Amino acid sequence: MRLTSDDIFYLNALNSASGANARDCVVQGKVITFLIKKEELGKAIGKDANAVKKLRLKLKLNVELLEYGEDAKQFIRKALYNVKIKEIKFSTKNGKKVAKVVLEPGERRKVLSTMGKLKRIKALAQRNYNVEDIKIH
Repeated sequence: MRLTSDDIFYLNALNSASGANARDCVVQGKVITFLIKKEELGKAIGKDANAVKKLRLKLKLNVELLEYGEDAKQFIRKALYNVKIKEIKFSTKNGKKVAKVVLEPGERRKVLSTMGKLKRIKALAQRNYNVEDIKIH
């Protein structure tokens, strides 16, 4: 994974606002998503979410925090915390790792209604877990 100068700027902004260290970040439109280790998550949020509010004002972006998982399956489960997942399977297509997320009936709409978040999750999965794509079923 290679960080751009913009990525480093955003990671440093999070650190100065909260004292937490993020592993990675993705900016998409007016939303920035940080990937943070579990033990740093509370610090990144801050008391009464003050760190997030401060960062939102400083960057003029909506701030989203996702927990870093030990493996891709754990990361996807935590990133899609508000959706009931039956199982997550991995396969290889043309030498690229693809995750297939099988949802409980009626849950697909929740994921597809927030396509922007799904795109950010895919970008973080690709950069940190070498998962080229996440398919929702």
